[in-house]
Amino acid sequence: MARSIEETDAAGLGADAGAVADPVPHAVFTLDDVPLCERFDLWRESISCIFEVEAGAEVRGEGFRAEIDANMFGPVMLARTQTFRQQWTRSPRIMARDGMDHYMVQLYERGQMFWETGRGAFEFPTDGLVVFDLSQEVTARTDDFANISLIIPREMLEEQLKAESDQHMRVLTGKEPMVRLLRDHMVSLKNLAPRMTGQQAIELAPATVGLTAACLNAALADHPDQQTGVAVAQVARIRRFIEANLSDPDLSSDWIARQVGVSRTRLYELFDRFGGVASYVRDRRLRRALLSLSDRRSRHRPIYDIALASGYTSDAAFSRAFRGRYGIAPSDVRSAGALRPAAHRQGAGVDRRYERWLNHLSV
Repeated sequence: MARSIEETDAAGLGADAGAVADPVPHAVFTLDDVPLCERFDLWRESISCIFEVEAGAEVRGEGFRAEIDANMFGPVMLARTQTFRQQWTRSPRIMARDGMDHYMVQLYERGQMFWETGRGAFEFPTDGLVVFDLSQEVTARTDDFANISLIIPREMLEEQLKAESDQHMRVLTGKEPMVRLLRDHMVSLKNLAPRMTGQQAIELAPATVGLTAACLNAALADHPDQQTGVAVAQVARIRRFIEANLSDPDLSSDWIARQVGVSRTRLYELFDRFGGVASYVRDRRLRRALLSLSDRRSRHRPIYDIALASGYTSDAAFSRAFRGRYGIAPSDVRSAGALRPAAHRQGAGVDRRYERWLNHLSV
C-alpha cells in the first residue's frame, strides 16, 4: 500500500524512520500536467516559500517549465532544481513570512547565476559551490539552469563552523580538493537516493553536515575578508556574550566592552563588518523575535513577552524596529495569511511537499 503524504512528511522531518526497507522520502514538483497558461503563476506561488521570482514575458509564456526533485536525509534536504532564466530575491519581508533559518550550499550542473554585493559583481564559479545564509537578503539572476541545493538547519551546522556569521554568498572555487569532495558527495547522494533506505539516509545526515563544515572551514584561507585567528576567536567570544544577554535592555557598546575586556575602539573594529555593534545587536534581537513569532509552539505567547525577551521595553519601540527591518508588523507574522503563502490554489495534483519540508527543517 502506498504511504500517505502525512506519513512521508513525518519520515522526511526525521520523526520515526520506520522499517529499514522504507525508501528515502522523495517529492517531485513538476508543471507537466498544469495548463500552459497557469504554469508560471503556480511556480511563482510555490517557490515563494523561499524566494520571490520574476521573469520576462518570453519566459513566462507558453512552454514554461520548472521542476524540483527533493529528498529528505533525516533533517537535511537535498534538491535538484531545473527551470528557465529568472530573477530571485530573498527579501526581509519574505524572511519574516517564512522564518527560515537554514544554510544552503549550492552547485550548478548547467547554466549560471549572477549577483552583486558590496564587494562587487560575482558569477557562479566553475565546478565550485556558493553558500547562502537564508537569514540574510540576496538578489540574483540565472540563465536556464539545473542545480543541486543542500539545505541544512542552522543548529546542525553553525557550531561546527569557525566563521558561522561569514558564510553568506561565499564563493568556493572548484580548484580546492575539499570543495570538489563536497560537490561530488552532493551529486552522488542525489543520484543514489532512489537506491537507499530511509534509515541509511538518516545515518548519512551527520556525515554530510560534518563534510560541509570541514569544507567551509578548510576554505577560510581563500576568503579575502577573513579576519586573523585571534580576531575570529575574539568575535566568537563577544558574539556568545551578546547572544546570552540580548534580553537585557541595557546591552550597549560600553557595557559589552567592559564585560568582555576589550577597548571600545577594538570592539568597533571587530564589528565593523557587521555594520557596527549597535546594528549587530539590533539585528540579533529582531532575528530572535522573528524566530519566536514564527514558532508554532509559541503561538499563544504574548507579543509583549517576545519583545521583552528580545531586549525591548515597549510594544511601540519593538513594532517600529521590527517593521523597519522586515517590512511587516509582528502581529502579521502570526496571521495565517501572512505567515505562509496560500497553498494549492491551483494545479491540483501537483506534489508540493518540498514546501513543507523547507519550512519545517529541524534537528
